[in-house]
Amino acid sequence: MPIDRNRESWKPGEPWERAVDDIEYIRGLTREMGGPERIERQHRGGRYTIYERIDKIVDPGSFVEASPLVGAAVYDENGNLVEFTPGAYVMGLAEIDGRSVAIGGDDFTISGGSPHGVRKHQRQFTQPLATQYGIPYIQLVEGVGHSSKADETAGHMGLPASDQWWQAVELLTHVPVAAGIMGSVAGAPAAQALLSHFTVMIKGQSQIFPSGPPVVRRAIGETLDKEELGGYKMHVHESGQVDNEAESEEDAFEQIKTFISYLPDTTNDVAPRVETGDPPDRRPEELLNIIPPNRKRSYDPRKLIRLVVDNGEFFEMRRHWGGALITGFARFDGYSAGIIGSDPSFMAGAMDGHVADKYTHFVDLCDAFNLPIVIFLDMPGFMLGSHAERKATMRRGVGAIIASAEAKVPKVEFCVRKAYGVAAAVPHSIGHPDGLNLRFGWPAGEWGGIPIEGGVAAAYRREIDAAPDPDAHRRMIEDRLLKLRSPFRAAHVGDVIDLIDPRDTRRLACTFVKLAQPMLAKLAQRPKRAVRP
Repeated sequence: MPIDRNRESWKPGEPWERAVDDIEYIRGLTREMGGPERIERQHRGGRYTIYERIDKIVDPGSFVEASPLVGAAVYDENGNLVEFTPGAYVMGLAEIDGRSVAIGGDDFTISGGSPHGVRKHQRQFTQPLATQYGIPYIQLVEGVGHSSKADETAGHMGLPASDQWWQAVELLTHVPVAAGIMGSVAGAPAAQALLSHFTVMIKGQSQIFPSGPPVVRRAIGETLDKEELGGYKMHVHESGQVDNEAESEEDAFEQIKTFISYLPDTTNDVAPRVETGDPPDRRPEELLNIIPPNRKRSYDPRKLIRLVVDNGEFFEMRRHWGGALITGFARFDGYSAGIIGSDPSFMAGAMDGHVADKYTHFVDLCDAFNLPIVIFLDMPGFMLGSHAERKATMRRGVGAIIASAEAKVPKVEFCVRKAYGVAAAVPHSIGHPDGLNLRFGWPAGEWGGIPIEGGVAAAYRREIDAAPDPDAHRRMIEDRLLKLRSPFRAAHVGDVIDLIDPRDTRRLACTFVKLAQPMLAKLAQRPKRAVRP
């Protein structure tokens, strides 16, 4: 509603009914945001307003707004309100599927969501609210960062403040934080969005960068549009800076809701069990032959995972980055767990620098929120070649080893096919010897310190070179050693807990995850550190 300049504001000493009327009047002004024209422009761009976004993601009628009267207000000499600009950040408490959350988001219709003193106050209220109440925090971000107009208005350019960041980092050590990148995001709002455990952006609608195209063009002479500079192809597919992409705002909301559904309210809790109705002793018949007898043929690793988990429901993170590794969440007999799998259709499932970083981040996330990890391993080792060397694959792989060694949560590993070298040993080091760590083998398993083909070429090089027919001699040695790769031989010497019928995988995984719950409850009491993006 527009400001009524003829309206007299409540004055001390007047009836309380007048005061209540003024409260509702100013709340109405707040709901008008930047005005009808700017709201219409937001809609023409295919984007919802912040109030519409909150209404769509939370349970109906559950949103309780905090600080709805905050804004830039001007009163005349008679004490009447003559100007009011709402704060460009809307936040409060709400429920999602009956679960309490703190939620906040930028109002892009007001100065493009650019921060000022009012919005800073609101954000610094939201984050402690989530920390102190012990509830997930959701941020819906669409802001352009600092404005040079603010410097001119203030009459000076101030040194960037750091006080807003410690609260955001502290938040990451306590509760789940999820961010929807809802439009163009730059500067401080971009950094705030990435200070999250889960991020999602919308195809063709969201962009994120330190500074937008005009600043980039002026600073370094590079001419790019917003999508080229910081769209979903850049940050979901190439940089891996953002976890997931969404087809629409509604899809983004569903992904955020699904993500937090797998996690406990705080890092000092264990995720509650959910009744899924899927029997833990179900034996998926398709698992028996999902791995082709021909070791050079691939298969669908996501189908394998869906066959094992409750009701085939698997929430994947970072699918489009570090493609040789699959990471996500699922349930076993109703208990939440982290899933790590190999995708042999991408680099044969090998670990390169991106895969190592993806692995490290996900293990840290599961460890922070006390989730057991179920692993489906088919990894031929570290990726080879000059491109892998340029990515510092070994150094980043060592970082994955450190993450594994530091993580305390228990894990169970199913070696479904290949497991070679240091890279394949990384997952098995999770949790330390005092943890509940199990390793099972499938009949398709083949394991060793180095793949046979490459190992023969290196260890028998002189013998092969001296043979009358080097290629035939190399094949002969490979065939001889291939006979040693039988998983039965590895089982005889205790490399695995057991060699199993693949159809028993679900039953064993459900048993493991259930047995892990008391240990997870103890681990939940540990001091935690922030999970690095």
